[in-house]
Amino acid sequence: MNKDLARKLIAIVASKKADGYSKSDFTNILSFKRSLLPPDNIDRFISVSLEDKLIVEKNGKYVPNFSTEGVIVPLDFSVSVDELFSEATEKPLIDRMLEAASASGKMTKKEAIIRAKELLSGMQFIDFETAMITVLSDSGIDVSPFVSEKENSF
Repeated sequence: MNKDLARKLIAIVASKKADGYSKSDFTNILSFKRSLLPPDNIDRFISVSLEDKLIVEKNGKYVPNFSTEGVIVPLDFSVSVDELFSEATEKPLIDRMLEAASASGKMTKKEAIIRAKELLSGMQFIDFETAMITVLSDSGIDVSPFVSEKENSF
């Protein structure tokens, strides 16, 4: 699943209520109010989001597993089912790390870049991606998928 699009969809639902969300909240908001996903795809979206740990289930309600405050959803946002459930990650690693930084709500993309450049200035043998992983990790953001992808690139 395209996690960036999924985070935006979850943030749309999260902006309507303060506490947990039911399946009907996802259906009402994403299918009927915003016409983003057909109602028959909501079950699949919820189950894949649970598998990818984007949402967690607490007391029969679904709760985002990330800060939705840092997710920016444009007014003209639209998504296709094929695009949402595609496994392809077309974006470069650094772009996905910056999106994870802003989605966490702990820092903006600009702050992450500045901190990585500051770290990089004192180092001689690391690249910008490694510096970004360090900055994200120091801020308490899960970097395990980025680390494994970086390791596989060698």
